[in-house]
Parts: sequence; structure tokens; C-alpha cells
Amino acid sequence: MQNDTIKTQVIIVGAGPTGLSLAVQLLRYNIDFILIEKNEKPTHLSKAIVIQARTLEIFQETGLAKKAIEQGRIANAGNVFYNGKKRAVLNLAGLGEGFTPFPFALSLEQSKTEALLANYITGKDKTVLWGCEFSNFKQNESGVIAYYSDLNGQEQQIEGAYLVGCDGAHSVVRHQAGMTFQGDTIPKMFYIADVTLNSAVISEDQLFMFLIKKGFILFFPMEGAGHYRIIGILPGHIGDIEFTFNDIEDSIKQQVAVPVTFEEVRWFSAYKVHSRMANSFMNGRCFIAGDAAHIHTPAGGQGMNTGIQDVYNLAWKLAFTINGAKTLVLESYNTERMENAEHLLRTTDRIFDIMTGSDKFLNFLRLRVFPIIAGFVTTMKAFNKRIFPLLSQTGIAYPNSSLTIKSRIGIVKAGDRMHYFPLPGGNIFDMLTEPVFKVLYFGKDSSNFEKLKGLKQVAIFSFKEIPKDLFGNASDFYILLRPDNHISYIGKETEACIKLLHKIGTTAL
Repeated sequence: MQNDTIKTQVIIVGAGPTGLSLAVQLLRYNIDFILIEKNEKPTHLSKAIVIQARTLEIFQETGLAKKAIEQGRIANAGNVFYNGKKRAVLNLAGLGEGFTPFPFALSLEQSKTEALLANYITGKDKTVLWGCEFSNFKQNESGVIAYYSDLNGQEQQIEGAYLVGCDGAHSVVRHQAGMTFQGDTIPKMFYIADVTLNSAVISEDQLFMFLIKKGFILFFPMEGAGHYRIIGILPGHIGDIEFTFNDIEDSIKQQVAVPVTFEEVRWFSAYKVHSRMANSFMNGRCFIAGDAAHIHTPAGGQGMNTGIQDVYNLAWKLAFTINGAKTLVLESYNTERMENAEHLLRTTDRIFDIMTGSDKFLNFLRLRVFPIIAGFVTTMKAFNKRIFPLLSQTGIAYPNSSLTIKSRIGIVKAGDRMHYFPLPGGNIFDMLTEPVFKVLYFGKDSSNFEKLKGLKQVAIFSFKEIPKDLFGNASDFYILLRPDNHISYIGKETEACIKLLHKIGTTAL
């Protein structure tokens, strides 16, 4: 027997890191939602373990960054081995110093990340519909109706303004919406193992990379003594047969060629890597995010973080559209995040080709040249300036967005995430936690501010000290920040800020 239709504003399908993050963001905007998840509780598996700096910046806005860091582990150094000998030491401590309040990558099991997000939601008196399986949806110009089976197997329905599929690579929402998922499957089989080990070599809060012919083995430090995540390529003779960690343990020891004893296997899984992307991230009032929209190789630990960034981008646009903004705001989610996903797939595919030795010449460079120069290169500021923003996702920008007015001062361009700089007792991101548009004025003559004071729900900040490394000798200029702290405009014209807000049609005016 079907109960009465439940009504909400946003229907979320899937309570992994992406869906839970969307719920957390919607809470910030006072947008009602219902979150459906077919599993009966958050995952207990470690799965994705890398949290990048940009994700921590997002977590900071809801007070979750500190909790994540307390439960995670920061790798201070990386070690490159080949044929059992240490070939390079990579200094990872403060790799992103000067770029972000979190100049590192954090190792934290996905189970703990999901628990942090789920607990935040329940702390705000919202619940997840665990054990409820989404089946299909219908939409028209005014809304969406989603159907699902509850814990008792009875069909229920929810009526909402929008539907967001965060239901993974095999997304039912994506399939129902008629979106394709084009790309390739890499033929090699990979394994993941979370182990407790004992080794005089593999120890401390350090990452270890063992280079082997046509492959690699990575050891990521995790919370707890001797606790490591191992990622590698299965030996060729294993093939598609069923196997356990015991079947490849001797092979791993031979390949790393350093003393190591595996004391406990906490989790083991094998998988094939896919590189795929949907042909659109929206269809009418239906959206997809995270693995439902794009999946790629694990190079650089980008997957879970990209899904969280997807919904960080989407949440404010859903909220503002529900409150009267024009359709171009929601449409910009599709263009901005698809462009980012395309770039990400190209980058991770290329890195993965190099790491797996797919190309003979690149394999030679990887095994013979890379270990020689790696330790030296990672100490260079130019390397950090180029690589850290890429891996940390702090370098993601939307210069071609309809919400961006092409403009630039110093090294700061419209479309960029707001650049980091320190302030007495903190940093600029400490001031940018409110989920509204923001206008930042840099200079000593703020008389033009009078035009901006009439804007509702726009936070206004004034800075007399101007960071020269970012803005050079420029003065008396404005930055218009979106709620996700990406720059819509940077320049001297207050009218440009007002004009863009009018164009968007936000309730800020």
C-alpha cells in the first residue's frame, strides 16, 4: 500500500560522500531535502582515503575540517624505491604552504568521512532514508516525482523541485535521465589492501612508492601504528580468477624488495579502472554528480574530492534558483563541472599511463630518470606552484562561465577560487564562511561602498593592507565572490558587481 506523497525541495539519491556532502551544503542554505540510500548504513570500508586541501577548505565552513584532521593522518614525506633501494626522498611537509590553510593531503578512510558528514546531518535534525531503494522518476516543468521502495518493500513517492543523482558509477538516475556514460575500461586489474604491517623500512607518517616494471606499488599511511593502504597492479598470471591477499603476498614482497611482514589484512579488493564521463550532468530538473557523472583512474586521489566539489558547486545554485535566481545559474553547473571533468580525465589518464608503464619511453623515464630528479624537483617553488594546485584542487577555475566577467589584477583572475593570504590571527578563508555573495574592497578610499551597502544578503569586507604577491601595486579595486568563493569579477567598477547580480537575478538585490 502506497502512502501519501512526501514533499520536499531537493531529492537526493545516494548517501555516499557526494550525496552526504550535498545534504550538508543544502542545510547551510536552509533548503529542505530528502536523502535516499539503498544501503542500511554508511560504509564500514575504507575505500577512498585521500582528502585534498580544497575539500578541507569546504569542510572548514561547517566545522568539519578540524574533526577530519584529528581522525586522519598527514604524510610528511614520500620515498621512492626501485629494486629494493631508496632512490629519492620527497619532502611533502608544507608542500602547499602559501596556497591554502591546509597545505597537505590528508589520509582518512571513507568510512570516517561518511560518518563525519552523516553525524553533521543528524545533528541538524535531519535523517537519511537508509535501506530505501530508488527505482525511477518523472519530471515536468514544475517539478519531479521520485519513486522508491522503503524498508518494508512498499513503493513510496516523493515530490520535489529538483532531483540529484549521487548514486555512483552504475547510476540509476543517470540511466533514467537518458544520459550516456562514454569512455574506456583499462584492461589491467588493480588491488587495494588495508593492512597492518611490520617493517624497518616502511614506517612513520610517510608515503612509499615502489617502482616496478610496467607498474607500481604504493603504501599510504593510515591512522594507527603500522596501518597502511596498499595499491598495486595484479601480477599477470592472476588474471580474472578469484584470489585473496594471500595469493599475492609473496609477489608484493618480491616486488618491494625490502623487509616487510603483513600482520593483518583489514580489507582487500580488486577492480578494473574506468575512465568515463556522462554526456551531460543535467536533464531538465534532474542532475548527476560524483561517480554518477564521471569516473577516472585513481591517480592523484581525485575521485571523492571531485564529487564533493561537484555538489559544493551545485548546492548554492539550487538554493538561489529555488529562491528566484534565473535559470542561467543552474545551467552553469553543467558547463562548469563538465569542463572540469573533461580536464580531470585527460590529466589523470596521462598520469596513469606514465605510472603503469604503458609507453616504453615513458616507462624508461619513470624507472631511470624520475627517481634521480624527484627529490630535487619537489623542493622547487615552481614545482609546488604548478603541481600542488592541480592535486589539491585549489587551482580549479571557471573562467569561461556565464557567471564570470573576464577581468584580472596581478596574478588573480576572474573564475579563480579566491586566492589565499594570511591575516592577523588567521587567513582570508576564516572570513569567507557565510554562504552568500561577497564583495571585497582593497584600498583606503571606500566611498564607493555606499552603492553596495543597499545590497541584501551580500557580505562586504574592506582591506587596507593589499598582498603585493597577489595584486602587485594595484589599489582601490573590488572582488565579487560567489557563495562558493570563486571570483566572478575583479576590478575597479562597482557597477560591474551590481550588473552581474542583476543578470543572475538573485534575491540579493
